[in-house]
Amino acid sequence: MTERVSTGIISTKHWHGRSALVALVVVLAFVPGCAQKGSPVEPGGGLGGYRIVGSLTFGGYAEDVEVTGDLCVVAASQGGLVLVDVSDATNPVFLGAGQAVYPVTGCSYIESDSLGFAAIGAQGIFVFDCRDQANPVYMNNGQGAFTRDVITREGTPGVEHEVLTADGYGVRTQRCYYYEPLDDWFFAQGDDEGGAGVSRGIGANGDYALIAREELGLAIYDAADYTDVFLVGEVDTPGEARAVAGSGDYAYVADWRMGLQVVDMSDAANPVIVGSAEMEGLADGIAYHDEKVFVAAHTGGLRVFDVSDPTNPTAVGHLETPFANEVFVTDDYVYVADRDWGLVIAEEE
Repeated sequence: MTERVSTGIISTKHWHGRSALVALVVVLAFVPGCAQKGSPVEPGGGLGGYRIVGSLTFGGYAEDVEVTGDLCVVAASQGGLVLVDVSDATNPVFLGAGQAVYPVTGCSYIESDSLGFAAIGAQGIFVFDCRDQANPVYMNNGQGAFTRDVITREGTPGVEHEVLTADGYGVRTQRCYYYEPLDDWFFAQGDDEGGAGVSRGIGANGDYALIAREELGLAIYDAADYTDVFLVGEVDTPGEARAVAGSGDYAYVADWRMGLQVVDMSDAANPVIVGSAEMEGLADGIAYHDEKVFVAAHTGGLRVFDVSDPTNPTAVGHLETPFANEVFVTDDYVYVADRDWGLVIAEEE
């Protein structure tokens, strides 16, 4: 299985007062199987080499998606952090949702401790105890100025994990640790590094944290030590960098109106754009798997490119969905977070 990010950091785009939070939460109705703005009539194929095998709608708009084993977590905007059983990809089952005051735009999950993380804008980062998947329980929140996306790095189960977020104008790192006397998880600040631009998405490549900074392109941070993060290199992209995935010497950027941009970061201090590809729609989410890049392109649906030659990305498939926001890929399936259809699960024909 592959994740939205690669080696070292597991994706994926990163207190108490629980009673006060509950008092503020507006309870949303989650209606599995009830479409918001239309849904696939039935699983089907013939669209660009990929076919839908299953789908699930729920309250809120799907913004982000991550899969770990048989569990899929979805950032569902005003619908909170949604948990879905995908053990049968043809019949995904709604399990439960952790609710938040503000829209959830990014998500990540740590399997060893059943912890779900949700990026909540001005509220920073929330962590949910998801051991009871039908009833995720809010535990605490970490700092954030304007947290849009999150990835996690698994540490010692039952002890601590690292959380990295696209936050404000850069990257923020925190430690999420278990405090046994209170049977609770807390956050401790690691580092907060920023410059200019708006941090929209976060990915990783080895020890590097990759930040998509909209109009200012891609920033590369050394995050080997989460307490001492520093900028290594940056490159402007022709569009607005919205999301990024990394593998080997390359970073793949969803660059809004300018489609896919491929960045050679073998010299991380001097990254260079070496390839690009146009596409229908607006490139907003991205995943890499097995020499292919999968782009969530809003009204352009899912777009797939062969990047075996990074200098010449070649379109090799697509899947029509009404409004694809983000994508996550495993060996068997492609999971699309679609604003209108919710969770869409597809496979290559």
